[in-house]
Amino acid sequence: MKHVILIISGLLILSLNLKANDQKAEKEEKEEILLYEQALSEYQNSNYDESFELFDKLIANGYSSYTLYYNTGNAAFKTGNIPAAILNYEKALLLKPFNEDARYNLEIAKTYTVDKLEVIPEIFFVRWFKILSLLLYTNSWSVMSMVCFTLFLALLAVFLFSSRYKLKKLSFIGAVFSLVISLISFPLALTNKSLTTNNKEAIIFEPVVTGKSSPGTGGNDLFVIHEGTKVEVEDKLGEWYKIKLSDGTVGWVPTGFVKKIIP
Repeated sequence: MKHVILIISGLLILSLNLKANDQKAEKEEKEEILLYEQALSEYQNSNYDESFELFDKLIANGYSSYTLYYNTGNAAFKTGNIPAAILNYEKALLLKPFNEDARYNLEIAKTYTVDKLEVIPEIFFVRWFKILSLLLYTNSWSVMSMVCFTLFLALLAVFLFSSRYKLKKLSFIGAVFSLVISLISFPLALTNKSLTTNNKEAIIFEPVVTGKSSPGTGGNDLFVIHEGTKVEVEDKLGEWYKIKLSDGTVGWVPTGFVKKIIP
């Protein structure tokens, strides 16, 4: 009987804790919704500084969505904070790569940057492969790859052991198609993970930054770049990032001058 009481007591405590957690989560969700609505209201009333601060607070609290990043970018642009605008438009496009509004606003924001670096052209099919990878999540591509490979094995077995010509023909076509989809989905999953989780791209947030030949103030000056410029973070040593510019130039800059698109 004692054990029964302990079990019941434990279940009761667990249910109360779960209920308390649910209530806490519900309260936090309501607070975030109110915060978001307040940010929108401030924007509509042309209080762009307040609007940007509220949107940015939501992001700092761990919230992530295309609409949130897009609106944060718009508010930042209205305040003249071009680096923050570019950063948030880039984040929005990672979630919706084909969205014309975010793409257009990003290009407008870029016209306000000082640096007009030569961009090493990316092979068109590589660029489109990256864009295609963003249509689904990493897990979705992975599941698709595994399901299609399993289907390939099943259809291959049908092809090998069936004695009916029509069935063998259909299973062969299906097996080839499933294998192709599986082989394409796997690298798409890896590419998506690279872009959304292991993304090395970042935005310069300091008005003027001097790239050094080595991490530290004692290195030789290699180049000067300005806020809003997109770079790629290749390495980190202490409080210094090794960055690569779009024209291929490499140098070291303080980590405090740079914000990664994916922290």
